[in-house]
Amino acid sequence: MTDLRIKAGAPGGSGLGRHTSMLGALIRKQFMELSTLYSFGKNRSKKGSTGGAVITLILYIFLAVSIGSSMLIMAHSLGEELLGKGEDWKYFLLLDIAGAAIAMLITMFSADLTLFRAKDNEILLSMPIPPGYILLARMVPLYFIALIFTASSVIPAIVVYKAMAGMSFGLVLLNVLMLFALGILALGLSSVLGWFVSLISARLKGKGIVSTIVSLVFLGTYFFIYFQFSKFSQALLERSSAMADTIHKVLPPLYFIGKAHTGDPLGVVLGLLTIAVIFGIIYFVLSRSFRSVVISSSKASSSKVGSSVLKAMSQPQALLHKEIRRFLSSSSYMMNCGLGSFFMVIAAVAAVIKRKALLGFLDAANGVFPEVNNYLPGILTILIFGLVSTCYYTMPSISLEGKSIWILQSLPVDPMKVFISKIKMEYVLCAPGILILATVSVIVLKMSVISWAAVILASLAYTTFTAFFGLWINLLRPNLEWTNEAYPIKQGLNPLICLFGEWLLTLVLGGILFFVGFLIPVEAYLLVVSLILFVVSYIVYRWLLTGGRARFAAL
Repeated sequence: MTDLRIKAGAPGGSGLGRHTSMLGALIRKQFMELSTLYSFGKNRSKKGSTGGAVITLILYIFLAVSIGSSMLIMAHSLGEELLGKGEDWKYFLLLDIAGAAIAMLITMFSADLTLFRAKDNEILLSMPIPPGYILLARMVPLYFIALIFTASSVIPAIVVYKAMAGMSFGLVLLNVLMLFALGILALGLSSVLGWFVSLISARLKGKGIVSTIVSLVFLGTYFFIYFQFSKFSQALLERSSAMADTIHKVLPPLYFIGKAHTGDPLGVVLGLLTIAVIFGIIYFVLSRSFRSVVISSSKASSSKVGSSVLKAMSQPQALLHKEIRRFLSSSSYMMNCGLGSFFMVIAAVAAVIKRKALLGFLDAANGVFPEVNNYLPGILTILIFGLVSTCYYTMPSISLEGKSIWILQSLPVDPMKVFISKIKMEYVLCAPGILILATVSVIVLKMSVISWAAVILASLAYTTFTAFFGLWINLLRPNLEWTNEAYPIKQGLNPLICLFGEWLLTLVLGGILFFVGFLIPVEAYLLVVSLILFVVSYIVYRWLLTGGRARFAAL
């Protein structure tokens, strides 16, 4: 930050040179934050290994390839419908719109926190740095994510077009150029949505709850579109030509984007110009309002809980109260570490509503696999394990204390009480959902009381394990230097280790279940699993008493 301050205020040199240097310093700062974020090392203030960033990039690409496989089917169907009629521009335009929409839906959840609610926005705004430079520098990492998911639609479009209509090497390069340009368009649109969420959050009280509701609406819309994808694809195929003609008449600039893919010179110029103008308008509006949105967001978050909530109550009560308030004040925390419990309740409601369909499915399955009823307690438990894995509350809980962790360290509070309060909070999140889903499922599926007790015990044992495991990971790899709370919650290696590690454990336990279930009752297997999980949790507990306390004191 000192280097940035010197460059921002350094006299001398041409105006253009100073501005270029300033913008370059801001962009380097963003990538340095990503470097420390994905560090494997213990000292996270230094440049870390690129291994973590590579792993995360591979996961993003894997997700994009998964989406791309669906888009490849759509591209092939659109190609058969449009390319034979010489309507190449319609083919490309419709797939461009699909790709930009996918990228926008995926990146919009990060745009709000990354652009407008970064922790050091106010510090940067206090320097002689134009707000637009800060905004543009923060957009750069988001651009690469948007580009990956835009490619999930554009690359299948290129592959199918080359196979069906033929494409010269020069035209392939031109379409790659259009891919990079469309990534900019998707970035601009997701930034607008992030700006919209920030404005709502800043204007209304209870920011965490409001932002969570808004995010859930967007998330619900996303899943609705995803599950209706086949119907959407069919409707698009049936009305593709008419839809493209309407776009041509109502939004003629988009017509040129489609024409640009075909190599039409005028289409290339006007298509790229259209993207540049759209992004330019978005950037101009956002940069003009950037300062006010940041200040409003900061004021709205001023009511967030700090670490000084030890009021006239016992230390354990005060610490747990602090954790609850911290969770409810952060939409990112709730969305990423609380949805599993929410889905447990949704699954319980669905089991009641779809009771006949569920029982019918089990009857059909019983005809193929007669032992399926005996496995039901284990299947239900594995399902709960998977949902509990998404409630990794303790994993970012130490990191989220940030630089104010010194307050907890300076108070006459035993670090173990701090640890236990965070573990209790994971129970607060998971236990109600576990109890509801297990009880409803046992009643609907007519399982025994012993089965119900085995499911509850195993699920609570797994919750205990995930709570201790997440806390252990966070103490080993804390990140107190974050600039926005999304980093320790859902980015970096810690979330990957916890989420995918626990999912892998769930799959392994599920696989063992189907082999062991032929030899012993499933309830006995769940009892053994519970015992193992409790023992592992106790081992971590013993470490917290010694090594955990020492690491917390040294943070």
